[in-house]
Amino acid sequence: MDKRNKVNIKKRATLKDIAKMLSITSATVSKALRNGDDISLEMKEKVQKAAKELSYRPNILARSLIVNRSKILGALIPDLRISFFSEAVRGMYEEANHKGYEILLMVHDEKKDKEKAKLEFLSDIHVDGILLNTVGGKSNYELFKKLSEEGIKLVCWDRKLDELGFKSVTIDDKKASYELTSKIISRGRKNILFLGPNTGIPVARDRFEGYKSALREHGIAFNPAFVIQTFRNYHDSYKKMCSLLEKDFKIDGLVSVGGLITYGAGKAILDKKLSIPEDIIIGEFGDNEIVNRLGVPFCTVYQNPYKIGKAAVDLLIRQIESNRAENNFCDIIIESKVIER
Repeated sequence: MDKRNKVNIKKRATLKDIAKMLSITSATVSKALRNGDDISLEMKEKVQKAAKELSYRPNILARSLIVNRSKILGALIPDLRISFFSEAVRGMYEEANHKGYEILLMVHDEKKDKEKAKLEFLSDIHVDGILLNTVGGKSNYELFKKLSEEGIKLVCWDRKLDELGFKSVTIDDKKASYELTSKIISRGRKNILFLGPNTGIPVARDRFEGYKSALREHGIAFNPAFVIQTFRNYHDSYKKMCSLLEKDFKIDGLVSVGGLITYGAGKAILDKKLSIPEDIIIGEFGDNEIVNRLGVPFCTVYQNPYKIGKAAVDLLIRQIESNRAENNFCDIIIESKVIER
């Protein structure tokens, strides 16, 4: 083998290397680097100088096993293409940094097996807490409980879990959906479609309940034919909306649970030569900038994602650093509002 092609990999310095260099024990090095009271100032200076010469960096994971604290948080993100999630992540990052924590972002792409793998990884590296935005369903419930039993704190953000008792940071989805649907009704629309999942995760169920509540309050009979279940993606909503419109199905309004679903439905409406908002008014959740690509006015629920992210991290760190039980903390509701774009 040509020696010129060999990569010279420099071994990372350890506590033992510093100890060997100074002819002291690894325990003394560790105490000196942690500014221990039983180590002299002279020894601390010698250890720090040697550490600098060897370019020593502490092994965070090893240290976390000793002190039982990693100062690392994990955050489960459904889909970073959606601006709501990316804005929330910014709030998480800034709050964690302000409080002296690092945060690892793990994207599960709305897949239960990915969610499971990401959570197991976060457990393996001994994070102090996890910001949980779950795929939905109960397939990973046992894992959530196991993580909590291991001492990892969990806080739900955007999507809460009804049955496990974890605290959450969300908007009032039922109220927001009621206000969004009422806004569309106030424009004289009565045949309003609900598009997206309406079972599974509580956020979908709450938005569906808010939609039905608004119809009831305004004297409009609920029609199951005006409810279309879709996956949380563009392609499924586009296909199902096209199929609906090809049947000459008369709708004049639309409430969509998310931005990608909204974009798919809006594209189908425009491709069928209908006008937005003249023929069909669109109302949506998600603050997804992709909806703007339709080039039409629409109503959206602004959910303050940045505030959700910051508040979720703050709540999680308060739980980590407190000896109080989780039931001594409260769920946090972030204010939302319906705006026109």
